Amino acid sequence: MDKVYIDNCFNSRLFDGDISPKVKAQTAKIRHIINNQIKGGYVIIGGFAVIAEIRKIPDDELRRAAERQYKQIIFDEVELSAQIITRAVSLNLMGLGKMDSFHLAAAEAAGAVILITTDEKFIRKCQNRNLTAVKVINPMDF
Repeated sequence: MDKVYIDNCFNSRLFDGDISPKVKAQTAKIRHIINNQIKGGYVIIGGFAVIAEIRKIPDDELRRAAERQYKQIIFDEVELSAQIITRAVSLNLMGLGKMDSFHLAAAEAAGAVILITTDEKFIRKCQNRNLTAVKVINPMDF
């Protein structure tokens, strides 16, 4: 089964509410991805970087909901390692944000073929710079 890494944007999109048609569509697609992961031949993985971002959510109720959601959808987790830190520093020097660098380095270390995020800036930077073999995409493109 292919590994699909998710960042916190993917996990937390489910709590954004139906603000716009774009958010509604992304939320529906994310639910579809979660509900069909085994049937679709892939598994969802996360890791330390997602957990770190969830812990930064200031609203206690929302943070607990995001933690519960994350635990329910994750098949496996990537642990922080020296290799990931080294790669994240390299990616950061190539123009990715700090947490985006850790997400991508974790996805690579886990052997993920895809990283799903709703962060368009992150997606563009990865596509424009050809930084990795991991395909960084919006849930709508999955």
